Amino acid sequence: MSIHLTVLCENSIDRVIPFGLLGEHGFACHLRTPEGEFLFDSGSGTTIMNNAKLLGIDFTKLQGIMFSHGHYDHTGGLKQVLETTKSIPIYAHPDMFSSHLSKHAGVMRNLGVQWPKAELEDLGAKFNFSAAPYNVTDQLILSGTIPRIHKVETGDPNLLSLTGENKEITDPLHDDASLYIKTPKGLVILLGCAHAGLLNIIDHALEVTGETKVHMILGGTHLKFCSDEQMSATLDRLEELNIDKIGTSHCTGLRGARMLAERFGERFFSASVGVEIEI
Repeated sequence: MSIHLTVLCENSIDRVIPFGLLGEHGFACHLRTPEGEFLFDSGSGTTIMNNAKLLGIDFTKLQGIMFSHGHYDHTGGLKQVLETTKSIPIYAHPDMFSSHLSKHAGVMRNLGVQWPKAELEDLGAKFNFSAAPYNVTDQLILSGTIPRIHKVETGDPNLLSLTGENKEITDPLHDDASLYIKTPKGLVILLGCAHAGLLNIIDHALEVTGETKVHMILGGTHLKFCSDEQMSATLDRLEELNIDKIGTSHCTGLRGARMLAERFGERFFSASVGVEIEI
């Protein structure tokens, strides 16, 4: 039996039919696997229920929900989903509820989960936190903490966190996780935002899974915010791996998407709302 992926929330829309699909700043992907149905992230909360209904996805069938990190644009739909699923396991990094802020033009904004953990638990969330790689199923491995090895991947300096002494620091985003999916065609790496850096994520995925072939990368790559040096190193590494498909979403940016499309041609696609992939 195959694995079926459907992009539920993303900044743009791929399909005209069904009518009424909506885009938003955020990301969510539905997975139908031989071991059940799962949700990876939940977007900002504006579109997930609408898009799921139109795409024929029934959240009452979910076996679990996985989160890439604690930013609002990936967790914002959780409360609505819980009101449908009731009691359900949720898999995430233990820093999911840590301080996540941004600062632009001197204005501070809270980017974190919108609700207290206890409120979500009252709705049925059964949190399973792990900083180590976690096997949700035999095929689905949530990465846990991804080591930051490649110095060229410096992250976004506008993303901040507060220490216990209320001091502003660059957000380490230790909770940034990706989902590693084992398939007969090779590894599929499902990204939320790739705050840990795509090079770091790829190295970690190959080490954790023991796989040697990466079939596809799908999701937000955060290349919108990267330096020319990081972009060049990323493009070279993806070419070296001879990846079959690269589907980008959300925080990749027009510059990143254009450069990937130019380099990889038909292997590149835009993973917008409504995109369905059968593996």
